[in-house]
Amino acid sequence: MEQELKLQILDPSPAAWEKICQHPLLALGTAPPLQLHALYYDSRDGVLQRARLAYRVRREGKEWVATLKAEGQSAGGLHQRPEWNVTVSSARADLRVFTDTDAAALLAPFLDSAMQVVLETRFERLESRVDRADGSQILVALDRGEIVANGLREPILEVELELVTGEAASVLEMGAELCRDLPLLPDGESKMFRGLRLAGLIPADASAMRDKTPPLRHHENAGKALSRLLIQQIQQALTAARQHWAGNSPETFHQLRKTVRSLRALLRFCRTLDPDKRLGGARQELADWFHQQNIRRDHEVLATYWEALATETGTEITPLRRWLSAQAETTHAQLGQVAAAILKLWALLLRAALHSDQDLQDYVEMHLRRQDRRLMAAGDAAKTAASFHALRIRIKNWRYVILVLGDMWPSKDSKALLKMLSALQEISGAVHDADMAGQHLAGLATSRKHGLAFSAGMLMGYLHARESRQRKKFSKYWERLENTPRPWG
Repeated sequence: MEQELKLQILDPSPAAWEKICQHPLLALGTAPPLQLHALYYDSRDGVLQRARLAYRVRREGKEWVATLKAEGQSAGGLHQRPEWNVTVSSARADLRVFTDTDAAALLAPFLDSAMQVVLETRFERLESRVDRADGSQILVALDRGEIVANGLREPILEVELELVTGEAASVLEMGAELCRDLPLLPDGESKMFRGLRLAGLIPADASAMRDKTPPLRHHENAGKALSRLLIQQIQQALTAARQHWAGNSPETFHQLRKTVRSLRALLRFCRTLDPDKRLGGARQELADWFHQQNIRRDHEVLATYWEALATETGTEITPLRRWLSAQAETTHAQLGQVAAAILKLWALLLRAALHSDQDLQDYVEMHLRRQDRRLMAAGDAAKTAASFHALRIRIKNWRYVILVLGDMWPSKDSKALLKMLSALQEISGAVHDADMAGQHLAGLATSRKHGLAFSAGMLMGYLHARESRQRKKFSKYWERLENTPRPWG
């Protein structure tokens, strides 16, 4: 079983490459790189791809090695799948070289299929073996080259951490240390997957193949079930981080913040299952990253409001939008920081799942009722801007947990509650945005830059007028929430 963490190098500059090569954790030394050339085979109609099999023959130094990989899991950059390797005499396709019983059984239906090259990879590799403190051994591979398919080319620039012996958690811990120090991000796509997409053999927007997550069972152990849910949330957050790196837009940044918020909400919900506070450090690192990014989120939201308001009123958009964008860009996304915290959390859960003496249904219903009581009490007491903001965070956390636990109840049972919470979250968000506008725009509105001052004052006035309407709307929806049926019990 192959288990490896793939990390994409985000900075293609020679300086970044040199920094990675010299990082002490990788222990690459001064040995010359291996030159690798791989041919990936399939039939004209893609019989191996449909069977979720990958077959390649790769020249490694002076040898040719045939490799078969079967369907496994690929999520959050961690690839886990069965693999068989056989030394062969040439690059010629021959499925019969795999004599292992399991491999031969997988390939038996395809032995008479005509194989052809569907893509190639050519790259140089620096290798080392690293012994970890827990006794695990990890094979490090630093790759630089290209994928060739259908006359097109795509660069390869990545680090692979393959577990030789020991625990998968050790690979994640090493990945976390590297992401914190270097321009790296977990990558859920293999070289073959990228090549198939380049060749046009899979859709351009296809995501890497993943196993279907098993449904929640009411009477399974709460600790094990919630540990599994946390790992799913972790994998989604890593995917969102990669999507933001690729897209680098307010939309991808907002989605990343949402996935991290959802992960943090579930972590908070599970705190009583972590009495020794093993997860406390990673949870705090996620909170630190999230709060560091608030200023970027604030200015991007203000830019969205301003574009709509300026368009509607025929006001010049550019000066204030440019200023808001410049303010947002002063806060870097720090993807390595958040990826490191998430990988660390994943490793902790692999090393020891959360512990509970309750089944999932009992734990979930007890703690959702407790959150319900606290939420309603906070709503009754929310008067100031600070207490209202705290209430908004409670609404978000409760809603995100209910969404994650959606398998516990039929959709019709939770639909009304989720709809009401979503409305309250949106309304309270509008109230918060008015308060936030005052913090960020008050100085600009009184500046000597008359064009900017006018636009900032106009936006502040619009948001504060909207705030009073939203507060009245909030009161009506809050009364409805009190009478909305809860799906549990």
